[in-house]
Amino acid sequence: MQLNQLALAHFRSYDSKLIKFDYPTSIIAGPNAAGKTSIIEAIHLLASGDSLRATKIEQMIGFEQELARVKGKVQASDDEVTLEVILTRGEVQGKKVQKRIFSINDTRRAKRKFVGQLLTVVFRPEDMRLVEGSKRRRRDFMDIPLSLIDSEYLRAVNTYGKALTKRNRLLTQIREGLMPRETLTFWTLTVLKHGQIIQKKRQQFLDFFKSVDFPVPFSVEYDSSLMTEERMEKYAEREIAAGHTLIGPHKDDLIVKLAVETEASGEERRDIALYGSRGQQRMGVLWLKTCELSFLEHETQEKPLLLLDDVLSELDDSHQQLVLNLLDGNQTIITTASFETAQEIHQERAGSVIIKLDANS
Repeated sequence: MQLNQLALAHFRSYDSKLIKFDYPTSIIAGPNAAGKTSIIEAIHLLASGDSLRATKIEQMIGFEQELARVKGKVQASDDEVTLEVILTRGEVQGKKVQKRIFSINDTRRAKRKFVGQLLTVVFRPEDMRLVEGSKRRRRDFMDIPLSLIDSEYLRAVNTYGKALTKRNRLLTQIREGLMPRETLTFWTLTVLKHGQIIQKKRQQFLDFFKSVDFPVPFSVEYDSSLMTEERMEKYAEREIAAGHTLIGPHKDDLIVKLAVETEASGEERRDIALYGSRGQQRMGVLWLKTCELSFLEHETQEKPLLLLDDVLSELDDSHQQLVLNLLDGNQTIITTASFETAQEIHQERAGSVIIKLDANS
């Protein structure tokens, strides 16, 4: 899989931008505020249909513009596919329209049909806190790759989220005596059905990690807030009192452990979020990203596009080398604020090119 070209119109700070990716490794170098991360965001948008950082679609649309366009040409097997996402503020030329419009080869598609035409693995400075940061970040780590390749999973996540919101609203209304308990049944069954799909597939995703070679003996444990009929019944009274759902995939987590030899008990597996050094935690993040990349390739028989957004500046030399080893065989787009770093990577890697941006790009 290869991204051949990216075209932006009124996206973020770009009025118009065309970038051709003619080499396996493209190094985008430029100062802060030159728009490097916006390029990574646009590519991820073509892959997943979602932004890496925007909380509102309007944030991705240029100032005083009605809409933005992100278009990419993707080489998959023998065919080149044109993907496009149009972003709007909900109204164009006085007419109400959808805020996100997806198309493949100029034909409109539903999001679930669009997602996964381009496969990406993104590595950003924020990911350095993946192991010890918020649970939400680790749930996203499971959700993003699974949603790219599994339409059933994507549908389950979307349906679960909507049903959870409605169920939580009902729980509050029941607590306040505004609605009878019977109104909860449908939404309880809905979150249960789709929550079980999510948790089953998350477990399968993490089980795959056992097959991935890595120089450090890490393992992962799925800390699942298991959804069953029995547990839903058990927590019913407490959920009404709390006014929200207390169990389910929205409470899930994963724990990264490192095998450590001790004199007292031999090998122990320690939670590196609690007991690992800063270096071990960062190495754990590299392991998770390696597993994500391997999983997507295994499931699709396609090599994902690797997006490294200014992440090398966060790593020491040994960790940098581990990341650069991931580049072999994968198209890679690297951003950096350091022209010196860009030159070093370019000199070390055949088939690479430097794309320079300035603050006015």
